[in-house]
Amino acid sequence: MAARRRALALGLALLAAGCGARERISVAVAHLAAEGAPEGATATIDRDTRPVLRGWPELRIYDQRNLSLPVDGRLALRIPVPEALRGHASLVLEVFARGNPRLDSYRREFAGELAVEGAGDAAALALELRLDPQRAWRAHGARPEVSVFAIARARPEPLALASVAPVEIPDGAVLDVSFGILDAAWGQAPVAFRALACPEARDCEPILSETIDPGGPERGRWRTRRIDLARHAGEHLALRFEAEARGDGWSFPLWGSPALCETRERLPSDLDLLLVSIDTLRADHLPSYGYARETAPFIAQLAARGTLFERAFASAPSTSPSHMTMFTSQEPSVHGLLGNEVLSVLPRGLPTLAEALRAQGFATGAVTEGGALAAQFGFERGFDSFRENPVPIPRRPGVQAPVTFADAQAWLRAQGDRLSFLFVHTYEVHGPYLAPPAYARLFHDGPPELAGDPRLRPHQRPVHYDREIRFADDELRRFLAALDAEGRLARTLVVVTSDHGEEFLEHGYIGHGATLPDEVLRVPLLFVGPGIPAGRRVATPVGHLDLLPTLLDLLGAPPLAGASGASYAALVRGAEEPPEGSPRPLFAETWFRAGFGAQGPQPVDPPSYSVRLGSRKLVRVRDGRGFREAYYDLARDPGERIDLLPQDPAAAADLRALLDAHLEHLAELRGARRGGAGERPLDPEREDALRALGYLE
Repeated sequence: MAARRRALALGLALLAAGCGARERISVAVAHLAAEGAPEGATATIDRDTRPVLRGWPELRIYDQRNLSLPVDGRLALRIPVPEALRGHASLVLEVFARGNPRLDSYRREFAGELAVEGAGDAAALALELRLDPQRAWRAHGARPEVSVFAIARARPEPLALASVAPVEIPDGAVLDVSFGILDAAWGQAPVAFRALACPEARDCEPILSETIDPGGPERGRWRTRRIDLARHAGEHLALRFEAEARGDGWSFPLWGSPALCETRERLPSDLDLLLVSIDTLRADHLPSYGYARETAPFIAQLAARGTLFERAFASAPSTSPSHMTMFTSQEPSVHGLLGNEVLSVLPRGLPTLAEALRAQGFATGAVTEGGALAAQFGFERGFDSFRENPVPIPRRPGVQAPVTFADAQAWLRAQGDRLSFLFVHTYEVHGPYLAPPAYARLFHDGPPELAGDPRLRPHQRPVHYDREIRFADDELRRFLAALDAEGRLARTLVVVTSDHGEEFLEHGYIGHGATLPDEVLRVPLLFVGPGIPAGRRVATPVGHLDLLPTLLDLLGAPPLAGASGASYAALVRGAEEPPEGSPRPLFAETWFRAGFGAQGPQPVDPPSYSVRLGSRKLVRVRDGRGFREAYYDLARDPGERIDLLPQDPAAAADLRALLDAHLEHLAELRGARRGGAGERPLDPEREDALRALGYLE
């Protein structure tokens, strides 16, 4: 018996020792850049955009819509060479084509090197595409047509080099580096990649040597490797990165920007961040916000494990401006991303959440479904990896969210012990509502008040939207369960929200984007993780503008200079709510030029604005050369049915003054950011993505 007691005591001691063992963590201390390289260079391989030491500039040199296609499918092209690419004997060309934009997305039809014919203004590239005429015939009946665009690059030199200035190596250092080959060169020559460490007064020595065959099963996709530099601790190392095409072939090799990391014990404050945005998810269609249907039982479980904000509001009712406000803590009028048809590029002077956390040593990743949330408009800023999984054309039920969440899990797994921030975005709830067939049995029997406006067409009814929510909820459950099984959630702050909601003719419109009722502005927001009280519900109104300061505060990171929002981290941690009579004003705006009503598209004269103070709301809509306003008491009239201004025009004088001052402040901030990157028109592929989501006809 005594021996058993001694064995038990020893076992408990070992268990206690194991529980006391501290987990190790890697944190980036420097992100290395090539000497002489332009700042902010990025490159995309297989829709995964990353910062790189050196890129391969491309130029769109051809874009023609609705070309007549011969019945044999042979389309002869002669593409003029722009002045910027003249002087090269040959160019590498990628050509993409599609038939019906509603049924067919752009596909690469040619990638290869072509000799330049002629010189000067007569310089051109000639090739013949052999297309499937059935794609065009199905699209246009008796008039077969295709659309084509082409991208050109100068042929690279066989040996690509990049050097990094000497950097001091800390104790326990590792180097995280990625490399790959641009899609245009897949199927071309294998590439030998080599990294060398060059100590002072000593010869360079190889620290990585690997060959990629872009014709193999993994093609030229990004490879990520970790290199142990511990034996160089205390030294100043210059680093050299080489890539050489083998044989007579050519290639476009890329080195991602390396991260020099130190390894140390994980502290209790070292939390990973997982931010999930379920596009178009309105709060009042969730049971955790009082909805009668069980659309999101898992989100309800999450809310029971964490803190839910009952009144969270978007700054805009559409994807691009709303997400960029989350990422920058700036109103749409300031960051400049206002809509979908022509999208601005985020000015360099406005830092992002990902940039702030990357500077604190986080590995930063994003997995999105593209469309209006695309790298080319600045959303990739600060992310080590920004992956886009565009919605397929035609959209198919149940296809996209599983891929997106699987990619998100794979990215996290690849980070190992790196401190990490992951942003995940899915359009699964966005129209057209196409949940998988297994969900068609849900919600047949429901309260009559949930049937929706009788003017809605069958495919527009809320029941289809609710089924989509249930599918997205199930996919979120599977994703977080997988992370929990891997032990990640115990050290992760999980935040779930949406960019905006959806209208079902409550105020004469369907969808979102053009107007500012609470159906599109009120969004879910919940926090789950270490230090977050369970089962807490917060009634204080908060906005997307405040999310970035709050997240940085919760993670112990410095505040972002110039952010317009304010942190509500104390409320997340359990602080007492402020008195109802001292709310902070929350603003929203929209710049859409058309919405959808019961009879189809309805023009809208932008902009429109709203201001909310507690339970009071003022909406200002352009009307001809001026504006008209409406005022609501949401405590008594949550559906925004009764405009109180006609009976008491002075009732909203304070809100009107707040909105006037806010617009003046926005104008000052816009003036301060002049010199941004300006607007970039939609490229053909981006048009396809927005068409699949119903934004374009």
